[in-house]
Amino acid sequence: MSKVKAKNYGYQSKKTEEPPRISKKTSYMILAGIVVLLVIFAVLILVEKGLENKIIVKNKSSHNITKLHFWYEDAEGNCLDVMTFDEGVKAKERISESTEELALSELSGEAFLSVRIEFEDGGSAVVQTGHFLYGFNGRISFEVSDTKREELALHLKAGEGLFNSSAVTGCDDVYYINPKDGYIE
Repeated sequence: MSKVKAKNYGYQSKKTEEPPRISKKTSYMILAGIVVLLVIFAVLILVEKGLENKIIVKNKSSHNITKLHFWYEDAEGNCLDVMTFDEGVKAKERISESTEELALSELSGEAFLSVRIEFEDGGSAVVQTGHFLYGFNGRISFEVSDTKREELALHLKAGEGLFNSSAVTGCDDVYYINPKDGYIE
């Protein structure tokens, strides 16, 4: 008698493979990443809220500003004072003030930002810029700096949001002013 070798062939069905499971270490890393992103998002929101309703004046020039007055004016001539610096702004000085109590919505229709600046050298000028339609809760940046010539560069910007975007206000202008006679270019 011959022996027949029986081969044990196992029945192999087409089993569906289970998807690989995420290890605990990987799931903790994903969770930690989500928490870090939420914290960064919260910090950015707080920083943006801290920048709202501010006016920042930087006098980087070598000339003293004796008086600086900011106000909104609408098409009908109604005015809303923003801030007056009666003591002025000394050369190389930076001032940051809150304008939280102001409500631009008190003006009817569109409004413009106006600035009156007076220098110790005797010159004074009024600048009107921007186009505020729906109120404004951002920050106004006003910077005066020396140029190579006798005049000063006056940069005025009103922007909103974290990146101080002036897309809504249209207020991002540079003027050149002579501090002795107030002539604006």
